Amino acid sequence: MSGVGAIALSLGVLAFALYSRRFESGIVTLPLFFTALGLIIGGDVLGLTDLDMSAEVLHVLAELTLILVLFNDASRIDLRTLARERGLPIRLLGISMPLTIILGAAAALLMFGQLSLWEAAVLAAILAPTDAALGQAVVSNERVPLRIRQALNVESGLNDGIALPAILIFISLAAGAHGDGQSAGAWAEFVGLQLVLGPVVGAAVGLVGGRLLQAATARGWVTGVFQKISVLALALLCFAAAESLGGNGFIAAFVGGLAMGNFARDICPRLWEFGEAEGQVLALLTFAAFGAIMLPIA
Repeated sequence: MSGVGAIALSLGVLAFALYSRRFESGIVTLPLFFTALGLIIGGDVLGLTDLDMSAEVLHVLAELTLILVLFNDASRIDLRTLARERGLPIRLLGISMPLTIILGAAAALLMFGQLSLWEAAVLAAILAPTDAALGQAVVSNERVPLRIRQALNVESGLNDGIALPAILIFISLAAGAHGDGQSAGAWAEFVGLQLVLGPVVGAAVGLVGGRLLQAATARGWVTGVFQKISVLALALLCFAAAESLGGNGFIAAFVGGLAMGNFARDICPRLWEFGEAEGQVLALLTFAAFGAIMLPIA
C-alpha cells in the first residue's frame, strides 16, 4: 500500500471512530463503511492506493478475522442461559437455514438458467450460512435482548459446519450428473472428520488452555498484556490443530471459545476487550481490501 493509501485508510478509520456511536445506532455498519472506503480509495475510483494483495494473502486475512471473531463471540455465550433458551437457535439452524437453502436454490434456477438443479443447490448452500463478522454489530449490541444475541451467536458459529454436509452432498450429486462424482463413502468420511474432530479439538484446546491461563493468572504469573494476547494464541491453536487433524478449524475456534468462556469465565472480561478490538482491526482491513480488490472485479 502506498503512503497516500495508508493516509486515506487511516483517515477513514479515524472518521469511523469519531462517529462510531452514531453508526452503531444507524444502518451504516463497519463492513459497509470500510468496503465502500476500500472501493473509493482503490485503483478503480480515486486511485489513492495501489493495493494489490494476492488471493492467498486476502484469504489468510479473512480467515484470521473470522477465527478471532468466532472464538471471541463464542466465549461470551453462557451455556446455562442458552440451555434455557435453546428453542430459538434450534429453529434458526433446523428450520430457517434449510428453508433458506431451498428458496436460494429456487432463486438461483430463476436467475441463472444455465445451472442444473444440484448446481443451484450448491450455490444456495454456500450462501445460506451467515458470517459472524457481518453480524457482530448485532450480537455485541446490549440493546438487543440477550436471548436473541445468544441465539444469533450460536447460529453464526455453527451454521458453516451444519451446511457443510449439504454442500458436499450437492457437489457430489452435481458431479455425479456429469459422471465424475466421488463415492458416498469418501464424502461420508470427509464430513465425519470435519464435524467430529473440529468440536473435539476445539473443546480440548479451549478447556485446557483456559484452565491453564486461569491458574497462571491466579498465581500472578501472567502480565495483563499477555493475558489479553493469549486469546489470539488460543483461537489460532484451535483452528490450526483441528485443520492439521482433518477437522473443521472454524467450528473448532467457535467451540474452543465456548469452552474457555464457560470453564474459565473469571478471566474472560479482560480477554473480551482485547479480542474485540483486534477483531475489529482485522475486520476493517479485510473489508477495505475486499472493497478495493474484489468489488471492481464484480
